[in-house]
Amino acid sequence: MNAYVDGSVFIDTPWEPVPDTDLAAAIDAGGVACSYGIQEAEVGATILWAPAEGTFDVRREQWKSDGQTAVDIPGADEAWVLQEIIGEDNHVWTINVLVDDVWIQINATFLQDLTEAQPLVDAAIAAAR
Repeated sequence: MNAYVDGSVFIDTPWEPVPDTDLAAAIDAGGVACSYGIQEAEVGATILWAPAEGTFDVRREQWKSDGQTAVDIPGADEAWVLQEIIGEDNHVWTINVLVDDVWIQINATFLQDLTEAQPLVDAAIAAAR
């Protein structure tokens, strides 16, 4: 994370997920969620790892409804991205990847495109393996 946001630390978060959200689905499936960054500046990332069975397929339908698009991401079996493009401004808010039997979600406040996100995606995949 420090390669993206210098001074990032683990943010100990007492999760209280809202029902029918990705966070609730991940935690209910026995997954984990961790936030890293600079809390005072509200800059950082939250990454979820959860068993894919019973979560990824169900959440995929919600992602489609939310405007996420299917993309190819190296190292992932399947991937969905919520990306906002306004004129020349580009922001990647959420990346969902399926790797083997693991669902990984990366939510970030600082990613401009998927190329910039790839090292973070690679690290999240490596942590799952």
